Amino acid sequence: MKNFKIVIFMMLALLSQNLLAQTEVKKPSEVFEMYFGTFVKNDAAMLSKLNDYLKPTVEGENAYEIDFKTVSRDMMKESTDNFLSAFSKPTADACRKEAEEYFTAMMENFKNGKLSVKDVKIVQNEHIEDQKIAEVNYSVSFKVPAKFSDIPSGDIKNVKPEDLKKYLVQSVQDFKNADKTVETEQKFSLYQLNEGGKTYYWNGSPDEIVSGLTDFYFESFGSK
Repeated sequence: MKNFKIVIFMMLALLSQNLLAQTEVKKPSEVFEMYFGTFVKNDAAMLSKLNDYLKPTVEGENAYEIDFKTVSRDMMKESTDNFLSAFSKPTADACRKEAEEYFTAMMENFKNGKLSVKDVKIVQNEHIEDQKIAEVNYSVSFKVPAKFSDIPSGDIKNVKPEDLKKYLVQSVQDFKNADKTVETEQKFSLYQLNEGGKTYYWNGSPDEIVSGLTDFYFESFGSK
């Protein structure tokens, strides 16, 4: 009889664990991978999956509305304009195409960063009594050039178009042939949402992923 009670207890314990597991629509690590794919890789398929996953929590609407083409175009223009503003207007006008290719190559390496989720810890939200937080610890590795070509020397306003073009064209090749791997470890929080007896995870500030990674990425260039 004692053994029978132990078996029943174990069965109930396993059933309880399975029921708890079923309340999670997706594991936090899976949800984070969708956030990473959406906001770091700008993957439209991942954005669609993330919105489909979160729809029950936002009354069937899309949680995130992003036009990647527009975002990419605006970011490219801003980056190129800021970079070329340091040079004379004739040089800037003559080198716009090469500058755009330079930033395209730079961001392509960023988007191709390799993600590895290290572990996930479920902790109590200190500010909301009934809410748990999934703390995702992850690492990302990027390919960057070990050393860049030297930027044209002298007064930057006097740099000739042909010299700047040469630098930009070579820098694009430096990115394409990146021979150095750098890695950073980061943390991201996903907050539990309970809807219809199921548990979802989300974060209202996904740009935190991008800002943390871009700070590291741009500091990794050059020989160190």
